[in-house]
Amino acid sequence: MADEADLAFDSEQRHLTQALAAQRKRSAVLQPVGCCHNCGNNEDLGGRLFCDADCAADWEYQDGLRRRLGLPPAVDFASAGVISNAASTR
Repeated sequence: MADEADLAFDSEQRHLTQALAAQRKRSAVLQPVGCCHNCGNNEDLGGRLFCDADCAADWEYQDGLRRRLGLPPAVDFASAGVISNAASTR
């Protein structure tokens, strides 16, 4: 029969497992797509996620707000066609 310490340990392990899974899922969200994830700029990015520190900070702030409010993730510029449209206008 499980005592209080066993139940607390099991609860803590479940919480830890869920927290680790959530962090892995969160860190896998952004991948380099050839344009800035915040503003869509695709000039000279290389393998970076954002144009500069300001875009990264803006994205983090907006992403935190979306998560707290339960809103869906931001628009992905690559899937929205911004990259192909910008490239075709040149």
